[in-house]
Amino acid sequence: MQPEDVILVEEYCLNYAIEETFVFSLEEYGLVELVVANDRKWIPLHQLQVIEKFSHFYYELDINVDGIDAISHLLRKVETMQEEIRLLKSRLNVYEGRP
Repeated sequence: MQPEDVILVEEYCLNYAIEETFVFSLEEYGLVELVVANDRKWIPLHQLQVIEKFSHFYYELDINVDGIDAISHLLRKVETMQEEIRLLKSRLNVYEGRP
């Protein structure tokens, strides 16, 4: 773990005016992954976009963490189905003689 690959949870929450308990709740639900080093929790940079999206749901749309978990699950299902549709369309195009 390189220091430029992570940000301390306390710093992130202070800079973006969100509660640390919210970030820890997201981790408990398995919605984000945090890294523990030196007895402190760190956010990998690749998780920042996810936390920003979920904090928007929580603070601006007033959706609780249970709701965020349900939304996240449904979004993953939609993405999986969209990928399956793309695959099926490409296979269908082969049988119809399309490029």
